[in-house]
Amino acid sequence: MSNNYDKPLFLEQANNSLAERGSDQSLPAYGLPDDDKPKGGGVLSKILIAILAIATGGLGYYTYSLNKDRQITENELTSQKKQVMSDLKLLRDSYDKVVIENKDVKEDLLQARNKIDQYIDSLQNMKVSISSLARFKNQAFTLAKERDLLIRKNDSLMRVNSAIKKDLDSVSVKLDLASAKVDSLARQTNQLKKVVETGSALQIGKLIAEAVKGSKNKTTDRGRAADKLKICFTVGANKIAKSGSRYFYIQVNSPSGTILGSNESFSSGSESVNYSTATHFIYDNKSVDICDFIAKVGKEFEKGTYKVTVYDDKLNQVGTTDLLLK
Repeated sequence: MSNNYDKPLFLEQANNSLAERGSDQSLPAYGLPDDDKPKGGGVLSKILIAILAIATGGLGYYTYSLNKDRQITENELTSQKKQVMSDLKLLRDSYDKVVIENKDVKEDLLQARNKIDQYIDSLQNMKVSISSLARFKNQAFTLAKERDLLIRKNDSLMRVNSAIKKDLDSVSVKLDLASAKVDSLARQTNQLKKVVETGSALQIGKLIAEAVKGSKNKTTDRGRAADKLKICFTVGANKIAKSGSRYFYIQVNSPSGTILGSNESFSSGSESVNYSTATHFIYDNKSVDICDFIAKVGKEFEKGTYKVTVYDDKLNQVGTTDLLLK
């Protein structure tokens, strides 16, 4: 048997009251009715997420495109830099060719070539940009025009120099020809001079050498009897020979080789002769007979053959003969 006094009083009353109300009357609802709750909250979130995704993708694509465009630009600048370098080197090579082919090249060509070397060094060490590359392109174009102008000027000077050289060569050839003619004329003159000298040289004939004695110069062939030697000759006529005072030189060699008479020396040019006597005569381009005497040395003339030689005033030998004394 249960004891009802053991249960809480107020709990029982509350339960009874709820049972009496039944299911017809429930507790009041303090939230929103089911018909008034928001239905689009999930769609808006999805839209926002989609917009953010699109924006993020667009930004990534823009960044990728920007990097790609920058790389393309850098590649293009590098390519154009190489092209400008190539153009500058070609310009320098053209100057080098002109300098090598022409040793007497003008100083302004050398300065222009050195300027190109400076531009090449600057471009190699420079990080190029669009503006700097454009500047170098303009400089390369200006240098090319300057190169063409300088080479044309140099070519013009070379043509002038070549024409002058041709003229000098022509003058040199003419001078050589003139010199050859002068030499030929000089040779002809010398030949004519020799002919004239030969033609104008005096010739002698009838050269006779004999021993004589006494006041009447009686001829003898004995050395003991002779007082002196007599040498006579005839100088021939010559219309082109020098007229006036002339000398001939008579040389008499004894059998023992001694030169009789004065034995003095006479020189003409590189020639020199010891003579016995110098015979003086006046020549008027007509033939003239000449005789001269050589006194004995000692008591008598020695026996043997005496050699007599006659020289003109240029020491040309004009006659010779022998004399035998017993």
